[in-house]
Amino acid sequence: MPGNLKLYHAPGSFSSRIVWLLEELGADYELQVVSDPNVGDGEADPRNPHPHGFTPALEHGGQVISETGAVALYLTDLFPQSRIGVPVGDPLRARYITWLFYQVGLTEPLIYMKGNQALERDAAMARLYQAMMSHIEEALGHGPYILGERFTAVDILYMSLFEHARPLLGESAVIDVYLSRADRPARRRAKAKAG
Repeated sequence: MPGNLKLYHAPGSFSSRIVWLLEELGADYELQVVSDPNVGDGEADPRNPHPHGFTPALEHGGQVISETGAVALYLTDLFPQSRIGVPVGDPLRARYITWLFYQVGLTEPLIYMKGNQALERDAAMARLYQAMMSHIEEALGHGPYILGERFTAVDILYMSLFEHARPLLGESAVIDVYLSRADRPARRRAKAKAG
């Protein structure tokens, strides 16, 4: 089992979803609590190796991996025996990678745009937001999780975001049912550790 994993985490930040992922993986890791410029006083913590002081940042074997999608992919590839990731060669791999980066590259930014009313000023982005939410709800119509029957790191990222942004998303029985599946033993352990 891979060792020497150190996660830089700020309580109240989205790095808590990587704590959840590490717990799902059964990883042996060190949690280094730092401040995050997006949470609290706006100052970067000098102990944090992320180039801008954000969280998450992961250290492993003398290397630093930052950005949520990259950290999630790195960790699940590091633990190929876990069903939380999808290894190279698995028929679900293309969908897994696509959904990981759809979350961090499109879903999360569009939800932030909705939160600061930017979609009200940009009709094209508002249409993209609606198309994105329809695409996600359609995927969830094929099973309890984004990839169907299999819970993966993709769900950790989506569930964490949707819980945080639930008031912005409007009425959606599909999202509510999806979020009801987030209560997992690893999630409870992560919450106890992450603060």
